[in-house]
Amino acid sequence: MTNGAAIGYMIRAAKKAALDEKTIRLLEALMLEQMDFHTEEEAEQTYRSFY
Repeated sequence: MTNGAAIGYMIRAAKKAALDEKTIRLLEALMLEQMDFHTEEEAEQTYRSFY
């Protein structure tokens, strides 16, 4: 998955959750930062261990 696709999914979910644009833009910036510093495998592990 590309970074753009992942952020697109986040934007779609955030809109469904009725988050405001400022919050969505903050999430986008934070996601891009995390994507720069962590691998896809690390992100997957974070997701799996969240539940």
